[in-house]
Amino acid sequence: MDKVLKKYTTIPQHLYVNREADEQLKTIVDEMQRPGYVLVARQMGKTNLLFNAKRTLEHEGRLFVYVDLSNTFNLERDCYRNIVDSIIEPNESLFENIIEDLSNLRDKEFPPHKEYSKSLRIILNHFTGNIVIILDEIDALRSANYSDNIFAQIRSNYFSRTNFPVFERLTYILSGVIEPNELIKDRNKSPFNIGDKIYLDDFSLTEHNSFIKKSKLHISDDLSNHIYNWSNGNPRLTFDICSEIESFLLKSKKITKENIDLLINDKYLTSFDVAPIDHIRELVRSNKEIRNSLISIHRKQTTSLSDEIKRKLYLYGIVNSKFNETTCFKNKIIENSLSEEWIQSIDQKNKNLTVPYGLALADNEEYEDAIDTFEEILSQELHTDDELESINYFLGFSYYNLRVFDKAIDRFSYPYKEKTYIRNALSLSGSCNIALGKIKKGFDELEKVIKDQISDFAYHNALMNLAINLPNNQKERSISLLSDLYDSTFNCKDSKKNELNDLRTAALYYQAEIHFHENEILDSLDKLSKALEFASQPDSLYLKLSIYNLSTEKDENIKEDIVNTIISNKLIFNEIQKYPVNFIEEHLFKYLNLVFDPKNNTLFDRLINYALDNVYKNKTSKYSLIFSCSSQYSHKRESILLHLLKNESELSTDLLKRTYQDLALINSNNSKTFLAYFKKYQNIFDDLNTTTSNDIYLFAMAIKSCSDSKKTSDGLELCKIIEERLQTTDDQDLKFESLIIYYWYSSLHFNLNHNEQAIHYAEITLRLIKDSKKKNTSMIDEKGLMSIADQMNQIIKSSTIRKPVKAPKKYGRNQMVKVKYLDNTIIENKYKRLEADIKANKCKIISD
Repeated sequence: MDKVLKKYTTIPQHLYVNREADEQLKTIVDEMQRPGYVLVARQMGKTNLLFNAKRTLEHEGRLFVYVDLSNTFNLERDCYRNIVDSIIEPNESLFENIIEDLSNLRDKEFPPHKEYSKSLRIILNHFTGNIVIILDEIDALRSANYSDNIFAQIRSNYFSRTNFPVFERLTYILSGVIEPNELIKDRNKSPFNIGDKIYLDDFSLTEHNSFIKKSKLHISDDLSNHIYNWSNGNPRLTFDICSEIESFLLKSKKITKENIDLLINDKYLTSFDVAPIDHIRELVRSNKEIRNSLISIHRKQTTSLSDEIKRKLYLYGIVNSKFNETTCFKNKIIENSLSEEWIQSIDQKNKNLTVPYGLALADNEEYEDAIDTFEEILSQELHTDDELESINYFLGFSYYNLRVFDKAIDRFSYPYKEKTYIRNALSLSGSCNIALGKIKKGFDELEKVIKDQISDFAYHNALMNLAINLPNNQKERSISLLSDLYDSTFNCKDSKKNELNDLRTAALYYQAEIHFHENEILDSLDKLSKALEFASQPDSLYLKLSIYNLSTEKDENIKEDIVNTIISNKLIFNEIQKYPVNFIEEHLFKYLNLVFDPKNNTLFDRLINYALDNVYKNKTSKYSLIFSCSSQYSHKRESILLHLLKNESELSTDLLKRTYQDLALINSNNSKTFLAYFKKYQNIFDDLNTTTSNDIYLFAMAIKSCSDSKKTSDGLELCKIIEERLQTTDDQDLKFESLIIYYWYSSLHFNLNHNEQAIHYAEITLRLIKDSKKKNTSMIDEKGLMSIADQMNQIIKSSTIRKPVKAPKKYGRNQMVKVKYLDNTIIENKYKRLEADIKANKCKIISD
């Protein structure tokens, strides 16, 4: 018997198992409208997927071209020519009549992208079928300085179809281990967002069984399931395990579950040096963020894992592509090879587990690592009393700086003996209690520290936190405490000069804030100017902005000064904001708003480009950053959004939707303008499948606008649109938010005297209010909900059809009536003779 499962470079067709990705790839190739983007970890079957597509989908009217980009060229032109040559050379007989045309084109030395585009048109004009260009290992191309141009040109081929219809017969399949939005390095260029992602997941049980059958591996269903229990359908692992089993069987040996377990342990879980386990472990070894996330998966604490981390785990080959499901390891082999013990051993080797090392981490503001180090040291239970004091204090200090106040208080309650720790812990505990809303307890602790009037860290912290948290009616004491803080810094000898200057800057800034709120503008400006004398370069920016905003006569040079300071000093954000003047993202947006000028945006563009390259490290797009800048609610907000719309064709669908959404909100008081922007927003909303509370809010505003302008039918149509969208959601919070839509649905039907519909939607509204534990939505407070409930009850009451109540008939005293008594006796007589019995309910009139 010959071996079936040999060491193939690519899987032959008789062993290949089709998966969902194959069908998705086929659809993309058949439709020829958008490029496909195969996104999968290395050694997980990507190349086999591409080769199988070429093998099964290529025919006389469709040509597949495979290009491996892992061997990059020095020049952009050479890269394009390699793609063209990859089309021509394997098909020389087909294209022999145009080879000379292509050669002549190259002699004319057009710009690289022009030559490439013209070459493709020559090819497509000659070959009347479809051409599918597969670009494999595209992530390797990013190391080339021209990579952005390549991807921009691919994008251009699709948008050129209007002018050059032959491009309708050209499409691309790209493949790599990098997200499409990361392909373009220059964020000033359009993102590569036109492709359909193809995730390559593992075999289902049915597909696994299909492979077993194709491999002619004669094993029982029980053994087949046991293999699947280990590999969970991972094609590479399944193939290699089955190949080993096949070799075992060829030697006429009996295979059992125990044999399979031993085989897997020996092959994958002993030396860990075979693919894909060796590659995955190496990736994990070099990335602490990934190691932390794997610990969370082991401990089933995955709710905090971001989508970005999940995508990275997928591209590492550790999890599947079902990012909305509970995150877990792909299979038992990968899980065991990435055990929690192994991960912790890496981190332990990477750390020098000593108290001085932990102190150094805390001193460098690496608080999370400091906490990990101190906690691990504590678990060893090998430390002196002095070390215990240091560990507990700096654990509390680290938690405090990470704003985990309850854990900080727990550490600060340790029975310290060293005086400095006692004072600092009491001072910081007071700050923590205030932050947690325990105001009196916090004030009491801070007042105890202040009494000693020792110019140290504890005293300074207590003065500042007491001053900024006192109620408004104690402004004079706040200023007095801040003045004491400022003066005290000149008597302190233990702190670093930059720390003392930061304290002086903060003390003066807080005083300026108090003066400003008391409308003492000149005093506020005086404190801000004085604070500039001590401020660091990053902190000086916010002081200058504050001075500019308060000054009657604006010094326009401040704008250029702020931009130049940021760029020339290569400033980046403070990781932790200790003081309100620190350089943080919100302040960057304020500086961008300051320098934005629709007539001359030189400073704005300089700052945007600097931020993209140096602050965000190209992790966001230019247009996303400009949009974020508009969120500052300044008077320039609308101008910035309109500036963004100048590049409307380059904005992502989501960003364009949010832009029109915000423009509609800004113009909510102008019905005509509001509805114009809402209409553009709605056109995008209709094409998307997602619905958020912001969408509900905007639809509610549009419905109200229709109601106010007596366009009731238009309002009902909008209600219907959003209602249909909401019917598909299981998000209970979103359903609760939607009560405002049902409120308007009921109100509009009530205005049209559609009583049945009005009652129906009123009841839905009331049920949503009743069934939720929340007392407010994101747009309606508790009082507003009570008002809505009252209005809905009134509509139900007013719309309910009741039978008219007949007034009791009056009888003349001598009028003849017939009555029926309780014992069914019937008597006819004059009313006056039966009146007493009738009123006593002894009988009832049955006719008159």
